[in-house]
Amino acid sequence: MSRALGAAFLSHQVEQLEKSVNNRIPGTANWRDRKVPHSDQSGRNFDKHHNSPGGLTSRRVSGSPPKQRIDDRQLRDSFDKKQRRGQENKDADIIVLDASVLIHALGQLKKWSRDGREEIIIVPLEVLNTLDLLKKGTSPLSQRARAASRVLEAQVGTNPRIRVQQDDAFVSWEAISFSTNAPNPLMGSPEWLRRTICCACWEAGRPAAQESSPDAEGESQNANLKLVFAVIAQKSEPVTLAPKNPTLVQSPVPLPTPHVNKFEPRTTGTLAAYWAFRAGLNVLEVRPPHEETHNSKGREEAEGAFRNRKNAPHQTNGKNRNCGAPSVLRSGKGLVERPPAVKAMMDVVSQPSRVVRVLARGEKLEPDT
Repeated sequence: MSRALGAAFLSHQVEQLEKSVNNRIPGTANWRDRKVPHSDQSGRNFDKHHNSPGGLTSRRVSGSPPKQRIDDRQLRDSFDKKQRRGQENKDADIIVLDASVLIHALGQLKKWSRDGREEIIIVPLEVLNTLDLLKKGTSPLSQRARAASRVLEAQVGTNPRIRVQQDDAFVSWEAISFSTNAPNPLMGSPEWLRRTICCACWEAGRPAAQESSPDAEGESQNANLKLVFAVIAQKSEPVTLAPKNPTLVQSPVPLPTPHVNKFEPRTTGTLAAYWAFRAGLNVLEVRPPHEETHNSKGREEAEGAFRNRKNAPHQTNGKNRNCGAPSVLRSGKGLVERPPAVKAMMDVVSQPSRVVRVLARGEKLEPDT
């Protein structure tokens, strides 16, 4: 009985304390007694705006926010613009690559592989074989071949527009009708070239219904597909990858002939462009990017030198014109003067009729009698 009375007394004291606290601090009623603010059936809560006293403003509760809808619309518009831009800048529907493009214009392949482009790239098997033959070594040609192989390994299988020639995707060399009004009809056709041209001709004569859409409308669209054979743009002189050093002085002894890769003619694109033209294929000449950068750098250097010469202070006194230059430059000589022994050796080497004898270790030179 005493325990029940004690519990009732404690509960009564707690209720009195809660009431006293709620009466002293306004707005702190019991959270169990709070009521949800009234909302109408449309799902909007009306409250007074701070800038318009007495006015009622609506606040949105349900539905997607308008900002998100605007962002989705902008994304769709930008995607449509990219697609239209890709269709306008499309070089062709199907592009068959030559090894010269992968070696000298790899950036063009990266451009065709971007999202938004629609070109279908066909890589012949013989082009992959050429890259495998050129990868060995430390020459610039080998480095470019390895870079092209890495790009193809990253794109083939992940990008559906980059495709490799199938094993049976070729036509017979004898079945191709070549043009007879070529400028040089006696130009040879190696086996690697024949395989590449046979692959391109098979793609050109491939039935349009095998491409992508099986319905009649798709077949009518694929019937007008444009196919080109991409090769490197031909110049007046053959493309060479030998390193050039303009500051290299003349060697006193004959230097060994630079090593030339026997597979380098496959990367020039001369034979491929010639036989593709004779086979009736549309040839797309791709310009190497280093030519444009080289020309732009040359113009910038020329303009910079002209500005420096124009802004340089003019000296009226001719005696002080070369006051800051070394005496060697003022005398008209080079920075490094060759010793007489080297000059004599160069004179001897320049005369091929004379015989130069090399003495062995310990052998003495007999005096001329």
